[in-house]
Amino acid sequence: KDSVDVVSKVCLKFVYLGLGTLVAAFLQVACWMITGERQAARIRSLYLKTILRQDIGFFDAETNTGEVIGRMSGDTVLILDAMGEKVGKLIQLVSTFLGGYALAFAKGWLLTLVMLTSIPLIAMAGAAMSIIFTKASSQEQAAYAKASTVVEQTFGSIRTVASFTGEKQAASSYKELINLAYKSSVKQGFSTGLGFGVMFLVFFCSYALAIWFGGEMILRKGYTGGAVIDVMITVVASSMSLGQAAPCLTAFAAGQAAAYKMFETIKREPLIDAFDLNGKVLEDIKGKIELRDVHFSYPARPKEQIFAGFSLLIPSGTTAALVGESGSGKSTVIS
Repeated sequence: KDSVDVVSKVCLKFVYLGLGTLVAAFLQVACWMITGERQAARIRSLYLKTILRQDIGFFDAETNTGEVIGRMSGDTVLILDAMGEKVGKLIQLVSTFLGGYALAFAKGWLLTLVMLTSIPLIAMAGAAMSIIFTKASSQEQAAYAKASTVVEQTFGSIRTVASFTGEKQAASSYKELINLAYKSSVKQGFSTGLGFGVMFLVFFCSYALAIWFGGEMILRKGYTGGAVIDVMITVVASSMSLGQAAPCLTAFAAGQAAAYKMFETIKREPLIDAFDLNGKVLEDIKGKIELRDVHFSYPARPKEQIFAGFSLLIPSGTTAALVGESGSGKSTVIS
């Protein structure tokens, strides 16, 4: 009867523990998901606002519409993943790791100290995996952004592409960029797989070390079999929680690589700010348009002269038509 009472109390404690975990898990996932969505929405808004206030030269020399669309649709998802429930998951795993080792030291400090030798190997494997994954992720995102640009430009001017039979060239360019992204993905897969493999190798070596040294402790230090098993399971479970943090670190690395380019754009100060209301205010506007001796070339093609001493006068109240062959600068005049 006494044994049944003891077992019943232990079972009741597990029920209480399960109820507490239910509440904690709900708050962990819900709160971090909400704050992640909120931050991602704010980053999208800031990025779009910054893009809209840039000067036209920025789109010629530093970015294009395909890259902007790709970053707003793809990179913000990676940032959301890095700022969402992965943060709460990492805090949970690190807390499990620290709490587990504190309990293991209380049960058998000498055996726990010996098993701590596996931690540097796990940390080095995780750090190497994170560094390689970050670099490969940056390369992959850049390749996908360029591939999106090819698709956007091709279908945005599909009639021109078809008239010049440029379909094969567009498909070849897209395939080349996709292959670059594929190679980066392969590099990510190899680094992640190797990192996980090294971690599990260290875990099983820790089991072997714990069993061997635990036997020595039983023979020489008066440890009990139960204490050795307690320490071994606690230490390995705590180390496993550290290993399970690898996907979180991978998500952080991918989010960091995605956020770098977006925040670089958000912090950029345009040469001509479209949202700046300061400047010269014209008191009397007659509507006459005059261009006088204009020399112009696009920043992306500085050697290709569009205008060389171009002049134009359109009096107020008149209608003018710009006529010329393709590429002569008609659209540039309007722009």
